[in-house]
Amino acid sequence: MTIENPDAFGQILDESSLDVSSESVHQSNEHSSNSKEWAETEAIESTIALGDELADDGEGEQAETVTTTDDLGRAVRLPKKKRPPKYDAEEFKLRGRRELCKRIAEIAPSMSKLVKLRLLGSYLDSTKNKEDEELTLIIKKDALKLAERTRIMGAILNADGNYAQNQLKVMIVNLLLQQETHELPEHQLDEKVIEFEKAMVKKSKNIDLAAMKKADPDRWHHFDTYRIVLEAAWSDNDQISNDEARLLSVLRKHLGISHEDHWLIAAMLKRFPKAKCVLHTPEEINEVRKDLHRQGVVWSYGSDASPRIDIVPFEIATVLRADFSACELQVVNYRRLMSHDSILASEIRETLQRNEHDRSGAKADLIERIVTVGVKPSEFLGELDKEKLSSICNGFALKTSGSKSEIIQRIIDFYDDLTFEPRTSKDLREVWYSNYELLASRAYAELRAKKVISKDLEIEHYFEDATGFLFEKRLLVPCDMSRKDTRSDGRLQLDGNQCLLWDCKSAEAAVNLQDHLDSQFDGYLQKERDVGKQPLAFIVIAPSFTPLSIKLAYQYKARTNWDISLVQADALKHLADSWFNISNGQPFPIRLLNRTEIIDKERAEYILSLA
Repeated sequence: MTIENPDAFGQILDESSLDVSSESVHQSNEHSSNSKEWAETEAIESTIALGDELADDGEGEQAETVTTTDDLGRAVRLPKKKRPPKYDAEEFKLRGRRELCKRIAEIAPSMSKLVKLRLLGSYLDSTKNKEDEELTLIIKKDALKLAERTRIMGAILNADGNYAQNQLKVMIVNLLLQQETHELPEHQLDEKVIEFEKAMVKKSKNIDLAAMKKADPDRWHHFDTYRIVLEAAWSDNDQISNDEARLLSVLRKHLGISHEDHWLIAAMLKRFPKAKCVLHTPEEINEVRKDLHRQGVVWSYGSDASPRIDIVPFEIATVLRADFSACELQVVNYRRLMSHDSILASEIRETLQRNEHDRSGAKADLIERIVTVGVKPSEFLGELDKEKLSSICNGFALKTSGSKSEIIQRIIDFYDDLTFEPRTSKDLREVWYSNYELLASRAYAELRAKKVISKDLEIEHYFEDATGFLFEKRLLVPCDMSRKDTRSDGRLQLDGNQCLLWDCKSAEAAVNLQDHLDSQFDGYLQKERDVGKQPLAFIVIAPSFTPLSIKLAYQYKARTNWDISLVQADALKHLADSWFNISNGQPFPIRLLNRTEIIDKERAEYILSLA
């Protein structure tokens, strides 16, 4: 495990900053839209069949051109063929890491009351007489405030406690940030901290300053200068004051000394992890962990029946990675980037030499060195020419136009979203479920950019299948689905012949129940009754509903005694995810959705409290 320099500061990364090209306006005339899409598809397939390159790369940018001459010697500009994306590349199988990271709203319901009180103790004026559910609602409601940059950076940079404890906090936070989803079971975190300390002590014993002086005089000079200053700081009562710690931080930045280098030098002086290189105990690590909980930097969730998990929520990890650890890429994905076929060993050597580091060894050795010495991915990529950077983007079907800095950020964002190991989901619906709100609101541009859809018409079926997944795999309720136009999208079987019917309505605007109630839903309910079923209600799932819809639902209830439940897609997904985290494998009491009302997130929370 290696640690990136936590003293470098940068601009907060926008985790969702992949360039998305402008999507054409969706046509209301479905026949016209389908014809246009069919024609475009035919044109593309014909071009590929001929082996030619399109003048447009699919994202609205013109292909690069080359200049040649015709038979008369005149200059002619022809489209330059681009290397087609390698859709079988390993990286394509790894996308989706950020989606796996838990957000504050997902973590809060699974936290113990003690941890919630510890977290909110320094945030609220008083937590006296507040119940567990009330604390959960406060955390969810104030999620943005709890992850606010000023609060997070103030908590971790202005931490009280002695120097050794603060160094341990840095280790814990950085170890968590290097995990795939920024989380570890408590006992594993203890083990990794102690394992890291052992590795630093062992590595320090192999440092040969004389050999460093001979091979790299400049690097040795910086290293030795910092060693002398650090030793002088420790000589004053065997303590490092807050003022001395700040000066050391400034000196590290000036000399290019990473925090890992700092720990190695401290170990050489027999001052790391503690005096005489004594390791921290699990008890000491636990005390610092609790302090991080109180500061709201590291959170904890889980029950007594399962291992508790220490985690940095995604919103907070975004701030810390940008402004505290300067972690543009986790080490696993940094290695992947540097292993790209387009990146040469000679280019890595040049970057290491410019930063006064050892440039010897094979490419694998160079990669290991560059990911540990504090050279940021953006710094390395900045040394490459724009044509090579565009080629890397093109290989991953990313937009290749824009400024050099935009292209670099695009590459970093792509690699940052890769999981550490392949995840082959047996249920393809899980991918659609992870984009549930986008499917509900027909976010064409974003869904295409994320490669969730290739055709606009796929949205309708994917939304339905994702809803089936939601009921079956998240709410753990058996669900029958139908593909017939004369039937509802699905049925939830209850006791005996009773059931609930549901139907998905994806739309770019609020759905008006009037457009579907008499022409569709009433007929679906009647057909169920005609075949001997006893439907109790109809659940309509959409991004939102018009104000008139609930009035019509009440009128229909009064006329037929059938409930019409208008459920917002984001509320249903929130309900499903929350239940999945706390249910312990028990099915959701689906009869709670047998009600005539609009169910938004707030109402979903109330229904969840009844379950």
